[in-house]
Amino acid sequence: MSTRPRPLSLLLLGALTSSACQGGDGSTDGSTGAATAATAQPATDVTSTDPTDGPADPTTSTSSTTTTSGPTTSTSVGTTDASTTTSTDPSATDSDTGASGLACPLGDEPGVQQLALAPALFGAGDDPSDSPACAIVNPERGFHGFTNLRNLDGGILDNHAASGFSVVYGQVLLPEYRDAPLDADVLAEIAASFDLVREHGMKVVPRFHYSNGEGEPDAELERILEHIEQLTPLLQEHADVILTLQAGFVGLWGEWHGSMHGLDAPGPRKQILDALLAALPPERTVSVRRPSFKQQAYGGPLTADTAHDGSAMARVGHVNDCFLASDDDFGTYQEPGEKDYAVADSAFVPVGGETCAVNPPRSECPSALAELALHHWTHLNTAYKVEVLQSWQQDGCYAEIACRLGYRIAVPALRWSGSGVPGGALPVALELVNDGFAAPVNPRPLVLVFDGPTRVDVPAVDFDLRTLQPGEAQTVCVDAVLPADLPSGTYRIGLRLADPAPSLAGDPRQAIRLAHDTGVEWNDGVNWFEASFTVD
Repeated sequence: MSTRPRPLSLLLLGALTSSACQGGDGSTDGSTGAATAATAQPATDVTSTDPTDGPADPTTSTSSTTTTSGPTTSTSVGTTDASTTTSTDPSATDSDTGASGLACPLGDEPGVQQLALAPALFGAGDDPSDSPACAIVNPERGFHGFTNLRNLDGGILDNHAASGFSVVYGQVLLPEYRDAPLDADVLAEIAASFDLVREHGMKVVPRFHYSNGEGEPDAELERILEHIEQLTPLLQEHADVILTLQAGFVGLWGEWHGSMHGLDAPGPRKQILDALLAALPPERTVSVRRPSFKQQAYGGPLTADTAHDGSAMARVGHVNDCFLASDDDFGTYQEPGEKDYAVADSAFVPVGGETCAVNPPRSECPSALAELALHHWTHLNTAYKVEVLQSWQQDGCYAEIACRLGYRIAVPALRWSGSGVPGGALPVALELVNDGFAAPVNPRPLVLVFDGPTRVDVPAVDFDLRTLQPGEAQTVCVDAVLPADLPSGTYRIGLRLADPAPSLAGDPRQAIRLAHDTGVEWNDGVNWFEASFTVD
């Protein structure tokens, strides 16, 4: 979001003088509902496995037996047997579910079928950087472009979409409102830009601020809180297209330093953070410029036990606008232990920003890849700093970074019952692997789709996709309750990872496509497997 390095330490601040948070002139750089009743919800078991054990098999097959190496531990509901040795004998019955023989967890039992897939995974030693799977544009992740939310037209978003971006940074510069309330005109400008983002199937990372250069003031605390209150209805209405909201408002470029009203202090910072969190729906986050700002306000770092619980601590992410620029990223890390805090916390919240200075060897490929993974980066500015990005292209890691920013989800294996009965439960177990740098950062349901004489959707109600950490494999087993009046026939099995917002649920651009070159068919927002079952 800048065109120059911007250290946060006061010693370096005065030495840097070009404009910040710019992306140039905006040009491009570089459903049906679930078929389950309240009395017949599907049971979901989740287990975690090591996705890197064993070599990748370049074939796709359906078989009756397989062996999974590595440990298996329960991470969610129940315990799923890691064994996938299977048979195709449908004769067994299960008195608990009424299914034709099987229930979760799926183990070495008659009637279990399996589909073995072979996605190319960086974590398994593959390099799919130039494959079609790495060209997939998925929502809420990746390199992002620059937009001005006060002057946005569809052509700019068309250019960004053509470049493979699903995320844009949205500057909202408000210098003329430092001493005045927001008026209807500026609110309408911002709302219209959010609408354009939605029309283009994208998400935005907005930042509101008053200063766009050295010597320009921010607003006083009372004015900022007034503006946040005015923005609340707009943010609530358009939260569906907000990836995360950067805290903004305070100091130079809204980066929470250099405030002319003393707002870059713990007390005012927390007041503003509290107000921003209250302005957003509880499922959305606010991202801050330094990890210590979050720690001073809310504690932490987060753990698996405290993540995603709706607390203020769980709803604050991170912005690093000088990634790799120096040992402390130009003042991003100033307090003892601040970087360690950032590493631990980043596993559970959005992390985004940009590079701002060439700093070999730290800004070069080996360090960049390691630290993008260590800090769980979700989105990164493609327009700045160009020299750093060019070095990644020259040294051969740019394509991998583009592919791995955020999540990268694949399904190496699928197990299911070969037959079901109306009113019974059909168990389906999917092995999910995250080959990206970060987990998905916003809620997103996992829904099984069965398509045959009719279509049935069954959500995995106890599974949170945000728990799928990089380098992990989890097996999700769902006892999918079939409608009592389900017509007989053959049903194909699919997986939908759509956006939960009603305004976006039917938009395939906002659904996650699995990272497979072969073996999975993508059609209208559903990942279809070569897997089917029969209903008699």
